[in-house]
Amino acid sequence: MRKKPDCSEHTRLSRLEALQVLDTGPEPLFDSLALAAAKVAGTPIALIALLGEDRQWFKANVGLPGFTQTARKTAFCEQVVPDGQILEVPDAKEDVRFANNPFVVGEPGVRFYAGAPIVLNDGVRIGSLCVLDREPHALTTLQRDILAVIARITGQAFEQRAMAILRNDLLERDALRERQHAEALALVQRALSESEQLLRQTGQVAGVGGWRWDLRNSTMIWTAQTYTIHDLPADRQPTLDEALSYYNEGARAILVDAIAHCTATATGWDLELPMRTALGRNIWVRTQGDALREGQEFVGFIGTIQDVSIRRQAVEAVEASEQRFRALFQHTRGFLWTHDPQGILLSVNPASAKALGYTKAELLGMPFSHLMAPQMEDSIRAYLKRIAANGSDTGLIELRAKDGQVLVWQYHNVYEGHGAEAYVLGHAQDVTSLSQQARLHEVATDRDRLTGCGNRLMLHSWIARTPPEACWGCIVINLDGFRAVNEERGYERGDEVLTEMAAFLIRRCGLGDEVIRLSGDEFLLLLESGNDRYLSKVIQHLDRDRAKAPISFSVGAVTSETGERVEAAIARAEHQVRLGRAKRKLDR
Repeated sequence: MRKKPDCSEHTRLSRLEALQVLDTGPEPLFDSLALAAAKVAGTPIALIALLGEDRQWFKANVGLPGFTQTARKTAFCEQVVPDGQILEVPDAKEDVRFANNPFVVGEPGVRFYAGAPIVLNDGVRIGSLCVLDREPHALTTLQRDILAVIARITGQAFEQRAMAILRNDLLERDALRERQHAEALALVQRALSESEQLLRQTGQVAGVGGWRWDLRNSTMIWTAQTYTIHDLPADRQPTLDEALSYYNEGARAILVDAIAHCTATATGWDLELPMRTALGRNIWVRTQGDALREGQEFVGFIGTIQDVSIRRQAVEAVEASEQRFRALFQHTRGFLWTHDPQGILLSVNPASAKALGYTKAELLGMPFSHLMAPQMEDSIRAYLKRIAANGSDTGLIELRAKDGQVLVWQYHNVYEGHGAEAYVLGHAQDVTSLSQQARLHEVATDRDRLTGCGNRLMLHSWIARTPPEACWGCIVINLDGFRAVNEERGYERGDEVLTEMAAFLIRRCGLGDEVIRLSGDEFLLLLESGNDRYLSKVIQHLDRDRAKAPISFSVGAVTSETGERVEAAIARAEHQVRLGRAKRKLDR
C-alpha cells in the first residue's frame, strides 16, 4: 500500500524551510505564473502565497503593490492548505468566515477570492496560488481547472528551484572536499616513510585517497583517507584480495579486467563503482589507477580513490526530475509546444500532434501560420510582436487540422530566453466543443453572449412585431480601428472593448429602445420613437460623451419612411457611416 504523505504542520514547515525560498527576491518564472493565473481568472490581483509559522508571505504579487506579507491569522489560504482543495469565495462580505477579515473591511477591499493549493511531489501543501478581485466574482469550471494546473506547475517550479540550489551547494561542497583531500595528502606526505615518492606520483593522477600496490613485495600501502573511505582503522594492513572484496561481484569483475588491461597495455583506468565498506555502508567511489614504474621497469600499480556518493545522488535526482518533466511533456493530455520568435515550431507533444492529425516529424520546422487560415496571417504577425514585447500572451486561436477540421484552442504562451536562445513555450486546451455550444446557445436566444445586447434574432422579432405604418428611428454605430485592437492588444482586450461599448450605448438609449450587435464591430440602435427631435437628442448625447467611450466610433442615423423595410433603413444609415468616413479621409 502506498504511504500517505505526512501532512503534519511540523513536516509542512520543515519542507517549506528546506525550499530556501522565504524572503527571497522576485523571480520571472513565478511572476509569470501569477500573471497567467490573473489572466485566466479575469481578476486584477493574483498571488503566490506561502504559509509560514506565523505569517503569509508572497513569492509573486500581481496587482497588489506594497504588500509582501500578512499575519497568518488573516490569510485566506489558511483555509486552503489544510483542506487541499480549491477554495472559492464569490463575495467575502457575505461569507461569515471572512466578513470581518482586515483584507475585506480595509485595504485592499477584497470581495472575491479563489485559491488552489500548491502541493509538492510528496503531497505536502505549502501555500496557495490565489486570484482576488475587489468586486464579487465567480470562476467557470474551465477557469478553475486551469488555475489548478498552474498551481501544480508552481509546486513543481519550487521543487526545481530547490534542486538547482542543492546542485550548486553540492558543487561547492565537492570543491571544498577536493581542497580538504589535498590537505590530507600533504599530511600523509610528512607522516609516511615512503611518502615523498608516493604523494608525488599520486598527485600526477589527481588523487584524493591514495594507494600503491608493489608487485615486488606484494604490499599494499594506503593513505589515511583511503582507510576512512573503507571504514577501516589506519593500522590495518590490507591485502589485494581484501581490497577487491569490498566491491560486489559485478563491480569486482570490472575492476579486475581493468587491472589486467593495464598490466598488458600500461593503460590506466578511471571508473565509478559501487562499494560496501567494512561497516556495511553502501557507497559509490571513483577509483583511478595506473602502472607504477621505476625507470623502465613495471613494478606495480598506483592510484586514487574518492567517495562520490553525494554527487552521484545529486546527478540521479536531477536525472529523475528531468525524466518526470519529459514524461509530463510526452503524456499530458494538454497541448504543449515551443516555437522560435519567427513562429517556427521547435517541439510538440504527442497530444498536440494527434489532435492536429500530423506526425511530430511533419510539425517540427513548420511555420505556425500554416495551421491557420490565410486571412489570419496579419493576426499571427501581430501575436509574434505582442508576445515579444509583453513576454506572454493569452487568448483563443482557431487552427486547422490536417483533415480540414477547425479546432478552437485556448492558449497561454510565455516568451523565454534572450537573443539567439529565445523561444516561446506554449500551453493550450481544446475548447472547440465549448465554443460550439456557446454558438448554439447564442443562436437559440435573442441575446449576444459576449455583450448582452440583442442579436439578429431579436432584430427579426422586432421587425415582426412592428406595424408597417409605424415610424421609428435607426442609428448604426461602427467602431473605428477595432481590427487593430485585436491584432495589437489581443482578442481578450477586443472583447473588453465590445462589452464596454455595449454598456456605453445602452446607457444612452430610452426604455423602449433596443441595442443590437449586428456584426463584430457594428451596433444598431432601434429607437421606438420616429420623432426627428428624439433622434437628434440621442445623437447629441453620443457626440457629447464620445470621450467616455472605450473606442472612437462613426454614426449613421435615419428615421423610417412610410412602409419602408427595416433592412432598407439600416442600409441608408450604413451609407451615411461610409460617407462620413470618406469625408474625414479627404479632410486629412
